Amino acid sequence: MPLDVCDFERLCAEHRRAILSYAYLCGRDYNLAEDIVQDTLTIAFGKKDQYVPEADFRSWLISIARNVWFRERQRRRLSARSSAFIDEHASYLFEDAADEESSWEEESAALKACVGKLSPVDQGLIEAHFARNQKYAEIARLRDRTLAWVKVRMHRARIALLACVQLSVGGKGEVS
Repeated sequence: MPLDVCDFERLCAEHRRAILSYAYLCGRDYNLAEDIVQDTLTIAFGKKDQYVPEADFRSWLISIARNVWFRERQRRRLSARSSAFIDEHASYLFEDAADEESSWEEESAALKACVGKLSPVDQGLIEAHFARNQKYAEIARLRDRTLAWVKVRMHRARIALLACVQLSVGGKGEVS
């Protein structure tokens, strides 16, 4: 069931700070960060019917913001700086409990361990997308697979990582 406009606006307002923080860390420019937030929320509104209620809303917005950042970085010919780590761990960096240092360290260690538990195929997909910034279509082409196959494998890998990290941190708050 798609979100109604009121719920959508409430969730966007609730997570706006996290999106702004992510965008600022990427570009180190407040005005650029505000532009990214605005574009992210506009895109999210246009795709609100595609949002799956079981998914974490903040993570969904961060993934949109990530794509907006990549587009802006390319359009403005900005250096990638060292945002790979931020891109790779965005959904964990901007969750509610991420402000606590001990929580971050525990979840970061759990994430690294959980990536190691994935199948070699899934590890390769995660690395290609997050470390080498390859788009799903490029991954599909390079692996001689369909785009749908890549999307499904990535979705399953992310779900497996989420479950593994949640189990690893012993249910001390939800990791999203």
